[in-house]
Amino acid sequence: MAGRLTPRSVEEHSDGGMTDESLDIYDDGSKRHGIGHRTIKGPPLEVLVNICPQPPYIKDMQDVRINNCIFMIRPFKYNPTNRSREPVPINDNTRYVDTWDDHHVRMPCSLSYISKRNGQVRWPIICNLLSNLKRKCDNHTATVEDLKRTIENCVERHYNMDCLEHLINEIYSNEQRSYFMSNVLSSICTLALNVDILCSQSPPLLRIGSNRSVTMSQRQAASLLACAFFCLFPYRTGSKVKKEYENFQNPNFNTLYQRGPLEKIEKLKCILHYFERITRQMPNGVITFRRYALPDQASPKWGKSTKGLTAMHLTTARKIEDIECVLQVDFANKYIGGGVLTSGCVQEEIRFVICPEMLVSLLVCEVLAPNECIYLIGCERYSSYRGYANTFKYAGDYLDDKAKDNWGRKWSHLVAIDATYFRERETQYNMKSIKRELIKALAGFHAHGRTASGAFPIATGNWGCGAFNGDRQLKAIIQLAAASEAVRPLIYATYGDKNLIESFYPVYDYLIGQRAQVQHLYRYLDQYCNGRLRCSIFDFILRTPVSSLGS
Repeated sequence: MAGRLTPRSVEEHSDGGMTDESLDIYDDGSKRHGIGHRTIKGPPLEVLVNICPQPPYIKDMQDVRINNCIFMIRPFKYNPTNRSREPVPINDNTRYVDTWDDHHVRMPCSLSYISKRNGQVRWPIICNLLSNLKRKCDNHTATVEDLKRTIENCVERHYNMDCLEHLINEIYSNEQRSYFMSNVLSSICTLALNVDILCSQSPPLLRIGSNRSVTMSQRQAASLLACAFFCLFPYRTGSKVKKEYENFQNPNFNTLYQRGPLEKIEKLKCILHYFERITRQMPNGVITFRRYALPDQASPKWGKSTKGLTAMHLTTARKIEDIECVLQVDFANKYIGGGVLTSGCVQEEIRFVICPEMLVSLLVCEVLAPNECIYLIGCERYSSYRGYANTFKYAGDYLDDKAKDNWGRKWSHLVAIDATYFRERETQYNMKSIKRELIKALAGFHAHGRTASGAFPIATGNWGCGAFNGDRQLKAIIQLAAASEAVRPLIYATYGDKNLIESFYPVYDYLIGQRAQVQHLYRYLDQYCNGRLRCSIFDFILRTPVSSLGS
């Protein structure tokens, strides 16, 4: 695909902010490696997460009159005393409303989806193939070969599916295989077959600069993911990719099914576990994907900002996804999801497979511009895990019991921000690169509306400091500046790197004692980069009083 994830060896996945030495820090045997899991500095975590212990309140759906806020469900107000209420599709009393253009997802159920082989509409053919497979599932006669043949016939091409076949035939127990091939696979067929009913209109594409959001039910997300499971989305895969999708990810699962490293099997386990969970009980919540571009007028004059430094808690004791009541940061690839459906398996990819509803963002989100981010709100977590990268393992079920907001979305807010990939590490030490990272971080950290509940803390860490070659100390100062400018507390989870905590906190304490402001952090960065100093940025700050920075 043109312009996609290059160089593939580095940028096919997100940047997890970890070095090779720390890849296994969350394995059961991590203490043997001398990692201090309980290194904590700053105010108690409980103080920060209690800033917004309940989901932030927003305007009710039915009161939203913004054209850029698109609902695939009929607006309603969530009532926690009526938890069984199911959101209904926006066009539930009419037939599917198709929009076959370059501003919407081209859906497999569209009558405009025509086979180039024989000129026939594809959807009736796909329905027949899925119905036949479902019939075999219900009769307990379906095999993996039947599944493989169905996928290939649906898309009129052959795929390597070694990982999928190996997982179901060789790794699953007889009981697991039987349950998946009958109950779960039958449910996936039903979800895909009913996509024109459940998703009664084409989801919008969230293109560069659009500042749009799309809100859907978890059942609608499940139907879209069922279509991705069968690789049904047209013009998104391989040589068939249309130019309009050249800056989008491939949302179909074909690349995940292909032969590859063992962690692909573990990612598949997470995704198939999601389908098993929703087969047993379909969730009835709501999720939102929101694209946001920081406007030029919101970009501060960093060198003149008088905002003080925000409160900060530093810890090795928590993973970002385990810190609740905060805005969690996804160390994203500019193509959201990174290598989640290929061989990538670091911070972003892991988050997307333990919360598979996030994979819908691959379907709708175009590549991120330098001033943009994507918010993923309400996505549920279904799997536990251990390890990281090549030690990643699916570790069983996870029960996500977070409270819901007045839209019915779980109190789960994730923001995807992509760091710069520095092929040569030295290129990050210039102010052009620094300003880009500051704007990117501020776009993600920006507190919309600046209400008390809207300014809940940010949970981040070593953003862009793994495969993308970022300097951990430099990124720490950049993120501290952006969070302070956004006036939001910062929770810095360093993924087991106690050395960073023990070096960062004295710098922070020194800056607080010096009554440093955002403008001073910017001047530190400017002087450090322009001075071509050989010491670290932390050492430079500690030896340079704020009063000597000038104005």
